[in-house]
Amino acid sequence: MSTSEGGRLSGLLQGLGIEQRFRHRLLYLYLLLIFTLVLAPVVMTLPVALIADFSILFREQYINGITNSFILGFTVASLSMALSTVAARFYRRIKYKNAYILFMSLPLFIPADTHAVAVAATARELGIDLGFWVLVSAHLTYVFPYAFLMVLATMSGLPKSLLAAANDLGATGVEAFKDIELPLIADGVTSAFLVSFLLSFNEAPRALILGGSSFETLSSLVLAYYESIGITVALYAINVVMTLFAVVVVSGILILTLLKARQRSAVTE
Repeated sequence: MSTSEGGRLSGLLQGLGIEQRFRHRLLYLYLLLIFTLVLAPVVMTLPVALIADFSILFREQYINGITNSFILGFTVASLSMALSTVAARFYRRIKYKNAYILFMSLPLFIPADTHAVAVAATARELGIDLGFWVLVSAHLTYVFPYAFLMVLATMSGLPKSLLAAANDLGATGVEAFKDIELPLIADGVTSAFLVSFLLSFNEAPRALILGGSSFETLSSLVLAYYESIGITVALYAINVVMTLFAVVVVSGILILTLLKARQRSAVTE
């Protein structure tokens, strides 16, 4: 919950005449409810692990799927990190900033299957075989808005006076970005990379439709397995691994953000 949301909720409770101690308790209850909803899938994974059959993960098909997922995720995340950083820097020069953000966020509103079918039809018309690079293009479109908004949020806190001082001292745009801007937004750029990687790694509909028979990911194998066989203990095993992997990545992002915030506080003091 953001600070503004917490302030609005607190103001609403105060307007209702509720005492401060009860307002605090209701706020904590609200936070507990949010965390419960977010963490429920993770908690439910733990008992599932007791009956899971992890041997499926050591089959050649699934080993190849995991390898392909890592290759795809790393490629998409690298491209997304670079492109979102450029797009976020270009935001300063745009006159109609709200329209620019809306345009960059449009892929968020396109359903996964609709997007996948459109890309597949376009590839067929152009005579391009489905596979790795077609899937990379689709995943890049899918993850780019998330990365862009994360980098943009980080850049919004960057003092303009620093860049102006660098320009006054004769630094070129590239030098100012490399020596001043990039170190200050490194946590946002890194978080954008990790989020893009995780989204691409776990994405299933596009991977199933666009990967073709030549490039199968772990998520597409899981979806195909579920459609053909249904829920089994083998799927429990894959669910456990993918959920724990996501928790590790998200925890890394949180730790990175907290460390950077502590470093900034230390510098400020």
